[in-house]
Amino acid sequence: MKLGYARVSKGEGNLEIQIEALRAAGAVRIWQDHDVSGSAVIKPGFIEMLAYAAPGDEIVVWRLDRLARSLITLMVELETLGKRQVEFHSLTEGIATNEKSGGSFFHAIAAFRSFERDVLQERADAERKWPRQPGPA
Repeated sequence: MKLGYARVSKGEGNLEIQIEALRAAGAVRIWQDHDVSGSAVIKPGFIEMLAYAAPGDEIVVWRLDRLARSLITLMVELETLGKRQVEFHSLTEGIATNEKSGGSFFHAIAAFRSFERDVLQERADAERKWPRQPGPA
């Protein structure tokens, strides 16, 4: 089942263009967030949609920045969808994880996310092994 997600930040206007595009793409149900930044950790409409989504469903957004404002946030959101076996489709960028090129995009995002976790772990390990010493006063 195709599930739509539309979001606007404060001062961005209305959701009509997004909703029309999501309906045209076949979204059966559409969740919305008003006055919520893409960098927000808590997006009530998105969280509600995730709770509703079942494996095999596809989440459709108008543009990638409707889901996330940063690459790190986007990676986390896509990783969450992948773990839940929920497909993702961004209409404007033409990225769909259920298509060959979109699947490659998802795997690249997962690789970057894994790299990020490894780097953070290495830093934490190094800090424990060689704690910073106070410099001369």
